[in-house]
Amino acid sequence: MISRRRILILVVFLLPIALISQGRMIQLNDTDIELYVEVQGNGQPILFIPGWTMTSQFFNKQTDFFKENYQVITYDPRSHGKSTKTEIGNTYKVHAQDLAVLIQKLNLDELILVGWSSGCATIYEYVKQFGTSNLSKLVFIDEPPKWVGDTKTEWVYGSFEDYRGGLYDLIEDPEGYANGIVQWMLKKEVDIETETWMLNEISQTPKYAALSLYIDGLVSDYQNTLKSINSKLPALYMVRENVLDSSNDWLKQHAPKIKCVPISSHAMFWESPLEFNAILGDFLQSD
Repeated sequence: MISRRRILILVVFLLPIALISQGRMIQLNDTDIELYVEVQGNGQPILFIPGWTMTSQFFNKQTDFFKENYQVITYDPRSHGKSTKTEIGNTYKVHAQDLAVLIQKLNLDELILVGWSSGCATIYEYVKQFGTSNLSKLVFIDEPPKWVGDTKTEWVYGSFEDYRGGLYDLIEDPEGYANGIVQWMLKKEVDIETETWMLNEISQTPKYAALSLYIDGLVSDYQNTLKSINSKLPALYMVRENVLDSSNDWLKQHAPKIKCVPISSHAMFWESPLEFNAILGDFLQSD
C-alpha cells in the first residue's frame, strides 16, 4: 500500500499548471543572494509579503484579481521559496533591508504594502529603518505587534508557555510542525492536493532559517512602531474574529486612526478570496 507521505510527494508533480508561475531573480546589492520576484499588471504598485516559511505563491488569487487595476508584486524573502537559502540575515531587520533593495530596484513609489502574518514584522522593520515617504497605504493580515505576553491583558499571539511546546516541536519535528501550521491557518478542510502544495512551499525554507525567524519573532516588540504609523498614513488591520476584541481595544487606545476588520481565518485570502479581495479592494479605494 502506498503511504500517505508518498502520495503527497507524488501529487506535487501533478498539480495544475495554473499553480506554476513565472518570475525572475533580483540580486541584492553586493551579495550573492537573489530574491524570486513576480510582477504583473499596471497601475499603482501593491506588494504582498508572505508570512513565516510561506512563499509568493500563496497570493496567486490576489494577483489574478488585482492585476487588472494595480501593478502586483509578490516575492519570496531570503531563505524562502525560490530565493537564495543563506545562513546569514534570517531576521526581520534584514528582511526589511532586502525589501528596501527590492523597492529601489523596481523603482516603486506610492507603494501599498500588504504583510501577512510575520510579513507584518517586515513592514514594521521597514518603517523603523526607512520611514514611510515612498509608501501610500499599509495592510496587516493577522499579526499582532507583539507575539508574546499576557493573553488576558495584551494583544498577543500567546504566552511563552503557549509557545514552549511549539518551539520544541519545530526543533524536533519540523515536518509535523508545518502540517500543524497548515491546519491552524485554515478554517475549511482542504483537499490532499492543496495540502501537499502548501507543505511543499513551506518546506523550501531550511530549518535553520525557520528557527532563526521564529525566535526573532518571539523576542520582538513593535508596539511603538505601530503607534507611530497611526499618524503617518492610512493603515488597515485584518484579524481573526477570536482576537477582534483585544486588537480593537489596543488600536482604539494607541492607534485610533488604524482601521480594524474581522477575517474568518489566518489565510482567508487563500480559502475565501472573493470576500477577502472585496475587503482589501474597498480599503485600497478609500481616502
